[in-house]
Amino acid sequence: MDDLVKEVIPLLQYLIPGFLTAWIFYSFTAFKRPDTFGQIVQALIFTFIIQLLVGLIEALALWLGKHVYAIGMWTPTTKSLWSGVVALALGGLSCYFACNDRLHSWLRDKGITKKTSHPTEWYSAFTGFQRFVVLHLVDERRLYGWPLHWPTEPKEGQFVIQDPSWLDEKGAEIPMAAEIFTIDASRVQWVEFTEKNW
Repeated sequence: MDDLVKEVIPLLQYLIPGFLTAWIFYSFTAFKRPDTFGQIVQALIFTFIIQLLVGLIEALALWLGKHVYAIGMWTPTTKSLWSGVVALALGGLSCYFACNDRLHSWLRDKGITKKTSHPTEWYSAFTGFQRFVVLHLVDERRLYGWPLHWPTEPKEGQFVIQDPSWLDEKGAEIPMAAEIFTIDASRVQWVEFTEKNW
């Protein structure tokens, strides 16, 4: 039993930074968590990247210690600390690029991809066209307002509409007394993005 524990602990220390990065990514982006196998694969990919970066940091630190100035020894504790720092930074950086579409935009400009960094085209439309919307409901009513929050998927979750109003047959606004209105996404047939924005 003791031998098994001695083998498992170093393996966990090796893998935990990758799992930490994956947890950060799925906690702070609109992407759905994959199944357990997919999460393990993602964590292993992040672990590989983290270990590669920590190896580069170690080589640089040892070179600086030998040729410039030595601060201390490179120990397993130092490696663990750097793994945690790199895991946090990689998680934050991956969230940054997944949420703002800058990397995918650059790749689209180069003709490498046609995809966005957003999880769905639905989500991409809301982040790319920040403007007032008209929600066409299944009962043929129309709700107009500013989408404060919207669901990641078209059929799950709720819309949170700020400054809501109903639209009559001619498109005239009938203001509501509410400042915020929440409606289930399953009640919405389609969404119309108006020209009006802030």
